[in-house]
Amino acid sequence: MTTLVMFSGGLDSTAMLVKLLAESAEELRVHHIRMANKEGRDRAESRAVASILAYLRARYRPFRSSESGLDFSELEAIPIDYLSIAFGACQVAIDTPGCNRIAIGALATDTDIANRSARQRRVFDEMYACYRARKLGEAQVEWVYPVFHIPKADLAAALPRELVELTWSCRRPVDGFRPCMVCKACRAREGLRPPVGPAENRAS
Repeated sequence: MTTLVMFSGGLDSTAMLVKLLAESAEELRVHHIRMANKEGRDRAESRAVASILAYLRARYRPFRSSESGLDFSELEAIPIDYLSIAFGACQVAIDTPGCNRIAIGALATDTDIANRSARQRRVFDEMYACYRARKLGEAQVEWVYPVFHIPKADLAAALPRELVELTWSCRRPVDGFRPCMVCKACRAREGLRPPVGPAENRAS
């Protein structure tokens, strides 16, 4: 069976992917949704994703990866990310033979995470039921949160310095590629210090 890893290129999802690569033997499909909107972070995220996946492929066991896109750049309103992720996850789960788990890099300290996660799963379930009516997909799909109870500072400390520096968090980058340093995601990373040495758990 296969776990679908929803990957943003941020610190949390990168730590989640490293944990799954290092601590499990399950097949992984890593998927990034390129979300274009008025915030303008999609190019920086895509660049981070490409760099991180190349880094991990050189150091860990093989995994499958893919990318899809949602373009809301003509809209003034900013769509809700977790709903877009639910939509994308459903399409990719159906496209992945034997997909019975979806991994999300959410943390217990994320804003209103219990309600957001429940809504996200409800959106997924309603869409997935349409495919199940056509006898597609697996009978049961479990949502897992591998780094949910780990503080962000501990996630950063567990990763190699050079890998932390490849991750991207800013919601409203300046000129597309410079962190704004004022958005909520940038503020959440203030004070985080990458470790001095490399991570211990790497594939041989």
